[in-house]
Amino acid sequence: MGMIGNVIRVSQEELNGFLNNSETLENKIYADESYEAEWFLDLDKSWDGINYILTGEIIGGLENEPNELQRALFSFQIIDEGQDLGYGPAQYLNPNQVKETYSELEKITDDVLKSKINGSEMNEIGIYPEIWTESESHEFLIDSFKEFKEFYKKASENNEAIITYLN
Repeated sequence: MGMIGNVIRVSQEELNGFLNNSETLENKIYADESYEAEWFLDLDKSWDGINYILTGEIIGGLENEPNELQRALFSFQIIDEGQDLGYGPAQYLNPNQVKETYSELEKITDDVLKSKINGSEMNEIGIYPEIWTESESHEFLIDSFKEFKEFYKKASENNEAIITYLN
């Protein structure tokens, strides 16, 4: 299976509920129908490539607090330090932060996107799953990034929070 990146959209109320009791988050994401839900986005194995587009770094490679764009996938705002959803706890952005981050994501046009993908560098620094010199990998990443951006757009329009986790 490998490491899969997941993103979900929730209301501020739901986010508050998860912050009060993180078990309710597990109940939501592990319900059978969640994978089919429109509030759920499975980034499959593109998550690290997306994070590279956002940050130019390998996960955990940022020296400072992530800026509005860099935090789109890993905000370092943790729901529950003690909770492990497969590869550590879930991270979140509140609805206002989602809006700020989306306005930065919006600036990443197709041209900007293509210019940020450097397959040999991505493999060299170990961007998971290290397939980035294979021809179809760029298309996979571009499609996945667009889906991610569209998901943020919906969250922004609906005044929703975003939660991300790896499993």
